[in-house]
Amino acid sequence: MLLPIETEAGLILPGHPFFDEYLYGTLPPDWRDYAYHNPDFAFVARAGSGMLEAVTEAEMVKYVEGGEYDQWLEESGQDDDNYG
Repeated sequence: MLLPIETEAGLILPGHPFFDEYLYGTLPPDWRDYAYHNPDFAFVARAGSGMLEAVTEAEMVKYVEGGEYDQWLEESGQDDDNYG
């Protein structure tokens, strides 16, 4: 039995050809409020889920220098050698 990849209402589910692209390219719902209160912010893709999260500049530095960015690169199969 095949599981549905799209609901009747148009909600795409895992297995849909565009699911990952949409999930990883969609900004978090609360980002505008976060940006209003934290003018120096960035979006990071969390290791384990790949979901974008708005963080402060200090949290972004910790994300990069603490190894979570490298972990996310490994999980996603991407290589950052193109950027440095």
